[in-house]
Amino acid sequence: MTSGRTSAASKRVVLVRILAIDLVLGVVFIAAWYLVFLRHNRRRAIDVLRWIERAFAGHGTVAGVQWLAASRFRVRLKIPSGVFRHAVLVVQLMPREMPVNWLLTRIRRQRETLTFEADLDYPPTFSLEVHNHRWVGKTAKRFPKRTQNWETEYAGPFVLTTRTNWQREITTMMNSLVASRDCDCMRVRIRRDSPHFTATVPLAAISPGSEAQSEIFDIFRELAMGASTSRF
Repeated sequence: MTSGRTSAASKRVVLVRILAIDLVLGVVFIAAWYLVFLRHNRRRAIDVLRWIERAFAGHGTVAGVQWLAASRFRVRLKIPSGVFRHAVLVVQLMPREMPVNWLLTRIRRQRETLTFEADLDYPPTFSLEVHNHRWVGKTAKRFPKRTQNWETEYAGPFVLTTRTNWQREITTMMNSLVASRDCDCMRVRIRRDSPHFTATVPLAAISPGSEAQSEIFDIFRELAMGASTSRF
């Protein structure tokens, strides 16, 4: 009996040691992963800042950078022209610093984003939020892989509103949003409170070689001006 109890106790000790070693190795792996990809995101942030300087050249300059999280930072802009006040950019990078978050982001196919926030010279008198959704429908069983053979139909913008009376100047902003297909705006928000104007686009929209890189500020300004002049 004593020998059996000793053997069972020895097995428990060995099991505890194995679990402790696995735990230590797991912590070391996660810590190493975090440090490696934290450094990667810092290097990528430097590239993104260069993209921002090129995209907003002639319209504004970078006045400060503040890290909000390991994969998110805020860029304060100094814009001398009208329309925008207290402008900032919030950059969301891929959360590579944590394996689980990185894996979920890849599974959900989430993209790195750039969010422009600013107050307007003339605060809007309405609240509006626009989301850019795309649907693909098919009638054939076999869907052609080559996009050149696709037949596409573009639908015009439509508005869902809770108001019975509204002026149609809001369609100016909607048309501007539809015309800005190159920047692929994911979300545009107009609010009475600060920040009055918020627009989110894929980070790739200001990357080198992007057609929208040099036009991104003009797109934001046109959308904001439509919001300022509208009385929806």
